Amino acid sequence: MLQESAPTGVLFLAGLFAGSVAMASGAILGAAAGVVAARLAGLSADGTARGLHGFNAALVGIAMLAFHPPGLLSIGLIVLGGAASTLLMEAMRRRVPALPPYTAPFVLTGWVMLAIAGVAGLPPAAAAGAPLPAGELPAVLRGIGQVMFQDSWLAGLLFTIGLALHSRQAAAWALIGSALGLVTARSLGFPEHLSGAGIHGFNGALAGIALGDRYRGNVAAPLAGIVLSTLLVRAFQLAGFPALTAPFVLSTWVVSQAYRSGARTR
Repeated sequence: MLQESAPTGVLFLAGLFAGSVAMASGAILGAAAGVVAARLAGLSADGTARGLHGFNAALVGIAMLAFHPPGLLSIGLIVLGGAASTLLMEAMRRRVPALPPYTAPFVLTGWVMLAIAGVAGLPPAAAAGAPLPAGELPAVLRGIGQVMFQDSWLAGLLFTIGLALHSRQAAAWALIGSALGLVTARSLGFPEHLSGAGIHGFNGALAGIALGDRYRGNVAAPLAGIVLSTLLVRAFQLAGFPALTAPFVLSTWVVSQAYRSGARTR
């Protein structure tokens, strides 16, 4: 969640283990694959130490085990996808410096790995059977938990504490982003079972964190990004395509480019 902090990472791992041991293990394996790939490719040791070569890879590991059960093929795809996402991250940073990569390397690599899994006939992961706790606050926290595919208010709470440990502003924008995504989805009549599960909140949480940091003192930018990301989530759903964190990336790029273009014309 764009936080350069090892203690925050520990809280994120705690939230993952609270939600799913398998996905927490996938995150560790993916991040390790990304770090090893960075070392073998001779990428900057400073970038690796800052976590830049691990977070997209960790998301690949989580996503693979969110969609498919553990197995030799899924583990192999985590390693392959984790390494590929790290190399793609570095390529994007060097070749397109005007656009921060954010989680775009995870999105692109994740789509490819999920497509391979589908062609290979990997079965879907078992659906959670426990009913979701009712209430607005659990739904908002689940929106933060869904950043790492955790359908759990407890995971979301631990993620929020982890954010606050490094940046109270990031934690605040994550809560605002998830809450506004929930309100937007309900106002427009999006499926309630998805809204309550946090599906319409997690891209907004990320957009709030990224744009709130980029445009400090300007609340319009993150609010616009949050609403746009929520609309894009629904567009992906209607298209029948896994959104992952693509709505966050696209909405953040659009808002940033709009503000950059406005600054040039003034």
